[in-house]
Amino acid sequence: MDLGKLDRVAIVGVGLLGGSIGHALRAAGFVGSRVGIGRRASSLARAMACEAVDEITLDAQAGVRGAQMVVLCTPIGEIEDMFRRIAPALAPHTYVTDVGSTKATVVRMAEGLLPARVRFVGSHPIAGSEKTGVEFARADLFDRALCIVTPTARTLPGVVRWVRGFWEALGGVTMVMAPRRHDTLLAQVSHLPHAVATALVNLASRGRAIDVAGPGFADVTRVASGDAAMWTDILRTNRGAMIRAVDRLIGELRCLRDRLEGDEARAVQRWLAAGKEARDEWVANRYRKKVLPP
Repeated sequence: MDLGKLDRVAIVGVGLLGGSIGHALRAAGFVGSRVGIGRRASSLARAMACEAVDEITLDAQAGVRGAQMVVLCTPIGEIEDMFRRIAPALAPHTYVTDVGSTKATVVRMAEGLLPARVRFVGSHPIAGSEKTGVEFARADLFDRALCIVTPTARTLPGVVRWVRGFWEALGGVTMVMAPRRHDTLLAQVSHLPHAVATALVNLASRGRAIDVAGPGFADVTRVASGDAAMWTDILRTNRGAMIRAVDRLIGELRCLRDRLEGDEARAVQRWLAAGKEARDEWVANRYRKKVLPP
């Protein structure tokens, strides 16, 4: 898409992702106004100091008024209230998206609360880290990062193309899939890994094994340092898929346990080799462009 056609982009929640959107917009040639909207004046002041935005406001309606594009980067637990707050101020045909890690709940709220004339489609840029705050934002956060766009039967094809173009203009690679499909897959590759990382840290800390942990443990458990309140909302809003993913993981570990109990060396080696092969293939093909039907 041509960012030159935009003159006002509203970013609701200027933390790591929101701030990175602001930086990436400027790096991509956007010359209009980047409006930062938040709940705390101190956070917005930091966003201005980091030059992630050009304007700041605590008034959500004033911030989105006149914007051609609105990106909600608030925690999932706050997004319903934000939809209600901004809905009256959105101009007809305004493009609206979000960056939430779960999609079925968010999309359902958006379609129920936003005016029909608003062009909404959910998004999930798979980028970021366990760090939070605009001071960690950077312009290249979305470079070659996968961004999943989640239309429903109500979403016009042109809206999907436009929002995909927005993320691609910021450097991302887009994929399209239905919200529930997104939640099922992300439970396995994002939400479950976070829970497993937390379980490993909890287990190791109780027995003081953590005192002898090395770089491998640090790599595997990095995401456990994420914000607990934010992740509680993510796990709760995707609890059905998470329960199924936990059950599948228990089954996988039970198979390993049985092979170890029987001292089945070849079976254990095949299990490890299959994981290595799958991960190596994923790394090699990680940035290949893909499109899945909604």
